[in-house]
Amino acid sequence: MNFGKQGRKKQKEQLHSKAKKTTNLINSVVLKVIVFAVVIVGVLGGAAAIGVYKAIIDKAPSIDNILETVVPVGYASIIYDQNGNEIQKLSAANANRIYLEYEQIPQCMIDAVVAVEDERFWRHNGFDMYAFMRAIVANIKSRSFSEGGSTLTQQVVKMNVLKDPGKKIERKLQEQYLAVQLEKKLAEDGRGKEYAKKKILELYLNSAPFGKNSNGVQTAAQTYFNKNAWELTIAEAACIAGVANAPSRYDPISKPENNRERQQRILKKMLEQKYITQAEYDQAINEDVYGNIRSINQQLAGNMSNYTYFVDEVILRLAEDLQIQKNYTEAQAYRLIHSGGLSIYVTQDLSIQKKLDDVYADDKNFFPNGNHNEVKLMYSLSTKRGEEVTHHYKEGEFKDKAAAEAFIVQYKQELGFAESEILAEKAVYVPQPQSAMVIMDYHTGEVKALTGGRGDKSGNLTFNRATQAQRQPGSTFKPVAAYAAALDAKGYTLATTINDAPVAIKLPNGQSYTPKNWNKVYKGLTTVREAIAQSMNIIAVRTIADITPELGFEYLKKLGFSKLQAEGDAVYAMPLGGIRTGVTPLEMTAAYGAIANKGVYIEPIFYTKVLDDKGNVLIDKTPESHQAIKETTAFLLTDAMLDVVRKGTGTTAAVKGMTISGKTGTTQDSNDLWFVGYSPYYAAAIWLGYDQPKSMNHISQSTHNLIWAKVMAAVHEGLPNKSFEVPAGIVRRPVCAESGLMPVEDLCNLDERGSTVIEEYFAVGTEPTEPCDVHKAVEICSVSGLFATEFCPPELVQKKVMIQRREKDMPSGWDPSVPLPVADAAYEIPFSMIGEYCTVHGPHTNEQPDNGFFDPDSSGDNNRNNERNHSEPNPKEPNSSETNPNTSGQEKPKNPKPDSGFFD
Repeated sequence: MNFGKQGRKKQKEQLHSKAKKTTNLINSVVLKVIVFAVVIVGVLGGAAAIGVYKAIIDKAPSIDNILETVVPVGYASIIYDQNGNEIQKLSAANANRIYLEYEQIPQCMIDAVVAVEDERFWRHNGFDMYAFMRAIVANIKSRSFSEGGSTLTQQVVKMNVLKDPGKKIERKLQEQYLAVQLEKKLAEDGRGKEYAKKKILELYLNSAPFGKNSNGVQTAAQTYFNKNAWELTIAEAACIAGVANAPSRYDPISKPENNRERQQRILKKMLEQKYITQAEYDQAINEDVYGNIRSINQQLAGNMSNYTYFVDEVILRLAEDLQIQKNYTEAQAYRLIHSGGLSIYVTQDLSIQKKLDDVYADDKNFFPNGNHNEVKLMYSLSTKRGEEVTHHYKEGEFKDKAAAEAFIVQYKQELGFAESEILAEKAVYVPQPQSAMVIMDYHTGEVKALTGGRGDKSGNLTFNRATQAQRQPGSTFKPVAAYAAALDAKGYTLATTINDAPVAIKLPNGQSYTPKNWNKVYKGLTTVREAIAQSMNIIAVRTIADITPELGFEYLKKLGFSKLQAEGDAVYAMPLGGIRTGVTPLEMTAAYGAIANKGVYIEPIFYTKVLDDKGNVLIDKTPESHQAIKETTAFLLTDAMLDVVRKGTGTTAAVKGMTISGKTGTTQDSNDLWFVGYSPYYAAAIWLGYDQPKSMNHISQSTHNLIWAKVMAAVHEGLPNKSFEVPAGIVRRPVCAESGLMPVEDLCNLDERGSTVIEEYFAVGTEPTEPCDVHKAVEICSVSGLFATEFCPPELVQKKVMIQRREKDMPSGWDPSVPLPVADAAYEIPFSMIGEYCTVHGPHTNEQPDNGFFDPDSSGDNNRNNERNHSEPNPKEPNSSETNPNTSGQEKPKNPKPDSGFFD
């Protein structure tokens, strides 16, 4: 054995070598296991990923009919009125979308879009992996995730095929897949890849939004430069191409500095990608593009007629229905409407519309004295000094248009820019206060006419106050938010009496809600009918507090107020219009139409049917309808609101020779003025107010009522008057207006203010069966001013019928010894008198003398008793053994008269 130095060294080396081999072997095995595991996991994960991907792709919509749905058939759509008369041709100029074939699109426009949106467009197959990965890296670096990496083909798919935004990742995968399929399908038509690419560009440049409601490059060219697309310069094409990425941010009219920066970037890309030469680049950079845009406001006004508010609403609603019912994208829907050769039959009655327009066109109908023709000015000015572009904006309200124009001149002088330095300016004048009105046939739900504002309409699809202005409705909400539910579900009647007195309602946050009447007067005991007629706030709030805001809110939903939110709207102030969301004149018209229509709510509609270019029915519009309230409830509300117009707050809305039922509404500080009403023929709502809410106390509070009446008088001209039909299930009964119960003879009719016996309508089963419990017969000694006793001489005894409020009528926590500040307090038995008897006549003892006149069988002076006795029925027999809680423990007088209800 070799135990020498070399031998030991060799053995050590051999040992080390074996250990190394063993380690290497182990490492190799472990590595193989890891690799194998990774492969297995990768395979399994890949299989799972493929499965998920396939599931996502399987849910993608078809592109089979994309050309049919994206490319218009080229025919104008026509709108017909209710009688089949043509009222509007949806021409391309007004449609804000004009379709161009590829050959009509200038090369500079194509190059600009490709350079900025998809520089590898001519090389990829619809999906650009390089651009996609670049976008991912850019997003990770910036942490903004603003880069999309979408090709032009993907954007065409996004605008025209993928209707539902869905989950972002799922949508992106579908978008990529469909983009590849679209290019493949177009190329397979036998015309090759070049045709497919050109068709994609054609689709994109006719679909993309270029701002100012301009969809498509031709309309954008007309909007910004008043020329055709094929006449655009390189600089103008780059300007338009820059808008599509973010229309509001790069609008060349309102944001010229942003657009200029992006235009320069696009021109640089076009140069780098060799679409233009250096000379063309230099010329484009120095071209005064924004000076060409300067007169856009005047050009638009001169070259384009605007749709009416009614046609605007038809377009919006039809586009929405096409998306919901036919699964169109928004772009497809608008394209079909404007150039799909549709025949659209609308509900508009041109005769009614003209009568409405005529009244609104005359400012004297709004302000007879001519001193309220204010305007709201919205003025924008873009200037360029050197290389610095500045955007200026001012708005304000002026006494008239002349004052606003003078302000513009002064403002421009203060800025100190020369005319040559002004790039663009735009002035919009909106009359103030504004107003809107809707007229609807509530039997069918068909809207017959509307106007969305005063003054000239400034464009298409502009703000429509009749359908889009959500304003607080004031007291017009009382019938729909409080009384409909109370009458329908909580046993209230029009004769139900509620105490109109100061009230404080505890809120969940510990604070108190203390509503006030609009006239700062409190009437006392009041029927629901009277409360509606006189628009009494306290009664409405006490009603909603009793039935709960939640129930009132439930009925509002039934009556078509679908946009209201329980949180913020279902509150105690709801009947007074104190809601957060607000409502539109159209919603108010439809809700009151349901009351007029025997409780049946019918969805308001603007068109009845739509035919395609071949005459086939595309959409048959049948409005949704349902029973919102009972027919009897609807009649009771209608009859009560007749009094609003006859003798209540809405007398100025009366229409001579026509039955009108309706309700007024005024919000706090008179920010909003409303009248909503109906005849046996039509329902209508009018709103008057400033666009930016502010007080209208300086304006006659009957202006809107008078306008409503003037319009409806013209609308009903020649129509025979008729009453609202009394339905089965309604009865008419006498009732006491102080208690809402059966009148008691020689009691309710002897009230010092006059008889309180009235006739009232009731739903069968709700008519009162109990006698009046408010009126009390009393005898008072004129000397002492206290209740008379048997010792008071008859000639000094005054017989009176007075009232005594029930416990439920008293405000919570009110000290009964303090008189209520209400109008009927003078006719109420004073709290200080209860249990107090004359101390002037007869023996004065702690025990009250026998007040025999209360007992017909008393053994006292029968002649005197007979004089003072009453023959009215006994409403309630008090328990004479109880101690009167108001007499500090004293016993009641012996033999109390049964009808002396102040002891009850």
